[in-house]
Amino acid sequence: MSSTPASTPEPIDPFQLWRDWLTQSERQWNEFFNQMMGTEEFGRAMGAMMDAYLNTQRTFSDAFGRYFSSINVPTRTDVLTLGNRLTEIEERLASIESLLRGMAPAGPAEPPAPAPRPPRTKRPPEE
Repeated sequence: MSSTPASTPEPIDPFQLWRDWLTQSERQWNEFFNQMMGTEEFGRAMGAMMDAYLNTQRTFSDAFGRYFSSINVPTRTDVLTLGNRLTEIEERLASIESLLRGMAPAGPAEPPAPAPRPPRTKRPPEE
């Protein structure tokens, strides 16, 4: 007989059991969905769902556009268009400024004359 104590069974680790179950479950679900998504039927169904979604979005966009127009509120498209126009104007102004700087005479620019101060009419009190 050996002099080592009798081996006691390892305690069951519920967290390890849960991790093993989760890993196996995830692997099985991945295999299932990969097989399912690889079919032609799935592709057609997703295409039909995307078409329905886009048609619904277009319908709502048109309806809200008419509604906002009727109450005289700018739509998202109006604001984006205005932003693009403003960007173009800023770019044009920047190019005009650079042209004007190129036409300015060489040499230091004189600072503007200070604005005239109003005359002092109030006198300090006499003691």
